[in-house]
Amino acid sequence: MDTPSQRNYLQSINRLINSLNANTKIYTIGHIETTNKRYPFYKFILGKDNPRRLLISAGIHGDEPSGFETICSFLESGRYQTYLDEWEITILPCINPYGFEYNKRENNDNKDLNRLFKELLPPSEVQLAKTIIKPSYFDLTIELHEDCDSEGYYLFQKSNNPNGLKIGIKIIKTLQKIIPINLNKSIDTMPAEHGIIHRLKNIEDMEWWPMAGYSFAMQSGHCLTLESPTQLAMSTRVKSHLLAMDQAIMYLSTKPPIN
Repeated sequence: MDTPSQRNYLQSINRLINSLNANTKIYTIGHIETTNKRYPFYKFILGKDNPRRLLISAGIHGDEPSGFETICSFLESGRYQTYLDEWEITILPCINPYGFEYNKRENNDNKDLNRLFKELLPPSEVQLAKTIIKPSYFDLTIELHEDCDSEGYYLFQKSNNPNGLKIGIKIIKTLQKIIPINLNKSIDTMPAEHGIIHRLKNIEDMEWWPMAGYSFAMQSGHCLTLESPTQLAMSTRVKSHLLAMDQAIMYLSTKPPIN
C-alpha cells in the first residue's frame, strides 16, 4: 500500500484558486476515482477568448512537484497578467492527483500516464486531459516535468510551425545563465543537442505517445516538455521553468495566432 506524502491535493488546489481573480474560469471537468478517494479534475482558463492560446500542464508524474510549484508561482505572483492582452491561458495544474498526494510517478493503478496518450481506452486522467486538446487549437503547449537522473536542465520540443524549433534554442541560451544545462549527446537514450531533444521519431511511428505527442498529433503549433533537475533546490527549478515559459510565450507573441 502506498504511503501518503505531506502533499494534500485539495488544499493545494485551493491555494491556487485563492490566488486568482474573479475573471478566471474554473472548471471541474471530471473526477478521478481511486480505492479511497474521489479527486476532482480541474481546468483553469485565464484571458478566455483571447486570440493566442496556451496550455500549461503539470503533475502528470506525481513525484515531480516542481511543475505544480511553478504554476503556483506563475499565478500567485501575477506573472500571467503580462500575457492576458493576447493570450488565453489554459492550465491543468495536476493531472495525477493520486500520485501527487503519494509522491508517486504512477497513478493509483500503477500506470505511467505519460505513456498512454495513444491508447483508445486510457485511464481517466488521460481521457480528461485529452478532452482539453482540440485540433489546431493551441499555439503552444508547455508540460512541466523534472528529472531525478539529470544534472542539468533540458527540454523536448516538436513543432508544426516553420522555424518553431528556434524556441528551444532561445530557452536554453537564456537558462544557461542561471542553471546547469544537460549537454549529453544522448538523454534518455534519445539524441540531444545542447540540451534539446527534437530528433524524435515521426509521430505515426511511435509505439506510444506522451501528452506532448498527442498535442503534436492534434496539430498544436508548438509542443514543449520542460525538464528541470530534481537534485537542485525547488526555488531554482521553479525559477528556471518560469523563465523558460516566458521565453517561449514571448517568442510566439511576435507570431500570428493559429486560425
